Amino acid sequence: MNSNTINNNVDYKPDQSMHINFIVKDVALKSLLFGMVFYIINSKLLNKLLSFFDKYPWIEKNFIQSILFVLVFYFISINL
Repeated sequence: MNSNTINNNVDYKPDQSMHINFIVKDVALKSLLFGMVFYIINSKLLNKLLSFFDKYPWIEKNFIQSILFVLVFYFISINL
């Protein structure tokens, strides 16, 4: 065969449509999941549970909520 021969039957364009749709759905579902986690961590129930820390003025509830969110975010992210 001649090295200058071009094969016109080969399509060099990768099929990206399925890959792009998968990434968008994946990101959307993760965003929804972390939105729900944020909602739960900021709920009145958790604030009531964290009212235990009102005895200690050097510990803020917002700091504890932040740490809880970071831990949940980390454990979910490594498993997804």
